[in-house]
Amino acid sequence: MAAGAPVRVRMGLHTGEPTPHEEGYVGLDVHLAARVAGLAHGGQVVLTEATRRIAGTKLPPGTSVVDLGLHRLKDFPEPERLHQLTVEGAPREFPPLRSLGRATHLPTPATSLVGRDGDVAALRALLTSGGARVATLTGPGGAGKTRLAIAAATALADDFPDGVWFVPLEAATTAELMWASIADNLGLPPSGRNPGDVVAFLAAAPSLLVLDNLEQLPGAGEVVARLLTAPGARVLATSRRPLHVPGEHQHPVAPLGEPAVDLFVQRARMVRPGFAPDDAELAAVAEICGMLDGLPLAIELAAARVKVFGPTALRSRLAAGLELAAGRLPVPDRHRTLHDTVAWSYGMLDGDLQHFFRQLGAFGGDFDLDAAAAVVPDHPDPLVALEDLLDASLVTVIEGVDGEPRFRLLVTIAGFARRQLAESGEREAACRRHGEHYVALAEAVAPQLQTSLHSSAKDRIGGELDNLRAVLDWALPASGTPGPGLVLGLRLCRALYRYWYTCGHQAEGRRWLAQAVASSAGQESPESTNALRGLGVLLVQHGEFAAGRDALQRALVYWRREGQAGETVRTLSSLAIAHRALEEPGTARRLLDEAVGLARGHGEDQLLAAALSNLAIMDVDENRPAAALERLTQALTLDRKLGDDWAVVADQLNIAAALLQLGRTTEAYETARAVADEAVALEDPDMTIALLELLAWAFAGLGDPRRAALMLGAATALRESADLPIDPPDAALLERSLQPVRRPGDEEAWAADLVAGAQAPMDELLAEAFPPAGSRR
Repeated sequence: MAAGAPVRVRMGLHTGEPTPHEEGYVGLDVHLAARVAGLAHGGQVVLTEATRRIAGTKLPPGTSVVDLGLHRLKDFPEPERLHQLTVEGAPREFPPLRSLGRATHLPTPATSLVGRDGDVAALRALLTSGGARVATLTGPGGAGKTRLAIAAATALADDFPDGVWFVPLEAATTAELMWASIADNLGLPPSGRNPGDVVAFLAAAPSLLVLDNLEQLPGAGEVVARLLTAPGARVLATSRRPLHVPGEHQHPVAPLGEPAVDLFVQRARMVRPGFAPDDAELAAVAEICGMLDGLPLAIELAAARVKVFGPTALRSRLAAGLELAAGRLPVPDRHRTLHDTVAWSYGMLDGDLQHFFRQLGAFGGDFDLDAAAAVVPDHPDPLVALEDLLDASLVTVIEGVDGEPRFRLLVTIAGFARRQLAESGEREAACRRHGEHYVALAEAVAPQLQTSLHSSAKDRIGGELDNLRAVLDWALPASGTPGPGLVLGLRLCRALYRYWYTCGHQAEGRRWLAQAVASSAGQESPESTNALRGLGVLLVQHGEFAAGRDALQRALVYWRREGQAGETVRTLSSLAIAHRALEEPGTARRLLDEAVGLARGHGEDQLLAAALSNLAIMDVDENRPAAALERLTQALTLDRKLGDDWAVVADQLNIAAALLQLGRTTEAYETARAVADEAVALEDPDMTIALLELLAWAFAGLGDPRRAALMLGAATALRESADLPIDPPDAALLERSLQPVRRPGDEEAWAADLVAGAQAPMDELLAEAFPPAGSRR
């Protein structure tokens, strides 16, 4: 020690009743005083709670006491509250006491927390400045509730100097065992483990209790309510269901969004050091995370498989139904597989609720209350059942576009429900009820696609696509073997045909219609023939002209034999388009003339408008634009009267084509301008292609090769992405229309503009095609 340096003495003060001995005093109080003195720093005076109470208000002027919280001391099982005596003019700031630590008992996680910083901050604010006394982390098994609770408790340690206690309760099944587990983790002696002693301990030393896994404890809410009678106690609980205690703040632990990919990559590197996915592999990882609903446990189990499978192979296996198991990962037994995780929650339900939950396995996506009531008609109150399943974190709820609640099962939970449904022998009945509900919905909404309600009908069907596909999956198996739901599947195909054809789902519609035709092979009915006709139309649209013609010819034979005039007209018109694509204009015109005559004779205005429009297309092919314009004007009048939004747009684009052929280029361009936004808003790639190719023709007529090439490039790219090849008559017409601007020597600029158009977003293309008045391009 340097000469003249001050000697700093540390002091520990405790008040008790030691036992006199010939060499002084002995006893626990003496040892306690020594321990307290030993943990202080030079110049620091530390008091026990006993000494502080006796000193009371008798401290001399200029002195005060600072609470240092609860500390664990060597050889003393119970934590001791310690205080620092401060004296005016003496040092007040010292390093932390050299105790075994404050009474903070938290597990040390084996892995880092990913994507939950916002949750940690929100929970800290809630339990401190927010004034909440109990917060419950809810969510499905594997959502990461325990890991988040530990992170939040760690962040709260400085806010609860009297202690943060972690109490694992997964093995507890009664309130008595819960009380005993809490007492054990608080370090209470065997004689002080009843509820009163636990509450008294917390009242004397306000703490944060982290109660982990409460869903299997029916009396957990009552225990927590009793704990909160200790004035300073706070509770952070994890449970798949809320506790429903007064003052409870629920904090749903949502699946991970974008951070899910980071979690996958981090966990993959634990089993495959140096894992550095390229862009394609990252895209596969993102798809995997989406398939697993961003559920952290599922992502960790999947990432562990990267030791064997690359991301692309793993994605394929997950799509094929690979069961994810924990392998050597350190996870609780109830989380060894995703199946076990959900089974844990399922096992907590009573028999009636298990039955209700199983029936939900029939759904293919989210659903509303009416659908739940239709699929589980024997339940007295589906809303109550859904609320119970929501509490159990087996369903989630979102707000529909109409403001009404919609319910869904996470992918892993839905898979479990489907397995339970199949094993129970209830699958066929549940799928039939599900199918009947959604077929009725589609049959009610689909006709609106040919009215002024086209847009809302498209959105209504689009919002139920996952469930409609589930019906088709059940009713029309890919094997082509007729199943018990065949009639429902055929009815649904008929209802959805117009949606597939006009709303950008042509390829999907073709696949389902092919399965419908295969499943109904060998039998003839109106339903199977409608599927055959729809398949024929979509085959033609996809460039399989001969196959489409043959399917349509078979359908026509049936409708003629059955004397169905309306269906005969519809099929004649479609068959004519197939013959046009096969460059058989004479046959096509003959069929359309017959269709027009039948439609007029039977008052079928909607079918008449379609046949007139198709005849007008033949007129344009044959360079008879005046005749085409006359027919299209008639069709437009009929379609406007009927309120068919889609057909009105199609008519106007065809009118613009006739005007271009008449040399009325500016008028055609303005017609296209008036209808362009509506055409794109329909989200029908065939309609958008028609608009773009019309604009390419118009700009060629206006002598603008750059914009003509931009529009053509965009149309060509969209044809390729949508698998909608151009048919020979349209290709020939487009080639002729573009000849005026395809000048020798301009090939390089033309090719560059084609590429630019193919890459341009639609809003930029429309801005390029229709600049504001006064601007220059």
